[in-house]
Amino acid sequence: MRPRFLLFTVFAALIGTIGLAAPSQAGLRVGNTELPRMLGDIVIPPEWAGIWTYLDSTYECTGALLSVDSGLDTLCTGTVISFDSGPFAVVCTGSSTATTVDQICTFTGPILTCTVNFTIEMHGTRTADSYVITNTVTTDYSGIAPECAFLLDTCRRTVTRGTRTAGEPVAYCSTPVDPTTWGRVKSRYR
Repeated sequence: MRPRFLLFTVFAALIGTIGLAAPSQAGLRVGNTELPRMLGDIVIPPEWAGIWTYLDSTYECTGALLSVDSGLDTLCTGTVISFDSGPFAVVCTGSSTATTVDQICTFTGPILTCTVNFTIEMHGTRTADSYVITNTVTTDYSGIAPECAFLLDTCRRTVTRGTRTAGEPVAYCSTPVDPTTWGRVKSRYR
């Protein structure tokens, strides 16, 4: 099980299609994809620690169901998840507490000779051992190059429902992890 930090399920549809900056260390899983390091550091609060089952349902904003994914997610109190924005300028506003999250992030960056603009809106609540988080991701492309006309604007909404099935696993969470890049790990075994 790899942590996929519950609050960032929004990137599921995005990551595979545009190939953003690669993760700087193994970790975050969103749907079937690794989450790149795109935002500031996140520290997992104790209220979210434990083993969770989750169900992601991703829709077009028009309502058509695109995919469903489920699995397990283990979160450890105090784990710091760091992000590198790569080629994107990220601006986030909002707030979060032990029971709610409301955040809007916008970021802009180059795709080919075009510019892509993302808006991510996240609203969620956690009550005891369950949570519901809704993420809406909109993308629009601009640029004068002919290939920019072929990049279609999108809007996707992911609703994630989770249930905590066990508390924080002490043995798993107390094992320190040496932060490193995937390239450094590979070079050690060559």
